Amino acid sequence: MAELTRKNLVVDADKVRALARRRGTSDSGAVRQAVDFALASEDVMAAVRELHERGGLDDVFGRLPDESQAASTKS
Repeated sequence: MAELTRKNLVVDADKVRALARRRGTSDSGAVRQAVDFALASEDVMAAVRELHERGGLDDVFGRLPDESQAASTKS
């Protein structure tokens, strides 16, 4: 675990408390988890963008619908 440092943040206290209750943790723990989640989601989105730039996924098992079928179901 990284070194923890006290920071003064301006946040909506009610939202932090609600998140802490849902997560079963302290307010500080909820904020740390929210920061971790935000960083992880950025990493996931960067990976998805890179995958898209490389041409996407190959359906090696043939389980995804044909692109023409997928386009017709969107209409």
